[in-house]
Amino acid sequence: DGSLAALDVQCALVTAVKARVPELFVNARTDTHWAGDRSIAEAERRVRAYGEAGADGVFVPGLAEPADVERIVAAGLPLNLLFLPGKVTVAGLAELGVARISLGSLPYRMALAAAAETARAVREGRDLPLSPPSYADVVALLP
Repeated sequence: DGSLAALDVQCALVTAVKARVPELFVNARTDTHWAGDRSIAEAERRVRAYGEAGADGVFVPGLAEPADVERIVAAGLPLNLLFLPGKVTVAGLAELGVARISLGSLPYRMALAAAAETARAVREGRDLPLSPPSYADVVALLP
């Protein structure tokens, strides 16, 4: 329904997972900036609670404002953020102390956009939007 899961339930899950598999890195996620009210106070409350429950890191997709990022970094857990084109840069997030940057569905969506634009260009007799790699280049990328 778009609402956030109850914090006590999420913390109980983190605690249970860490008790069962202590060596597993638990990157607890809160969607305060995705599905919630975009409250930095609520994000911080959840991040701190996840840390107390045993989480090793936290993922806050949608968080982008530098002051908000710094506030969550200061909460003490390694912070994982979603790359938001036009809103953040890798260098900027690194300077703020972000530990990990996720691309999420961005590569898939970019590939889909390129495929659609390629089909339109072919249909309309225009130049291709990108230069395709050769088959040899593709094969060289494979392990």
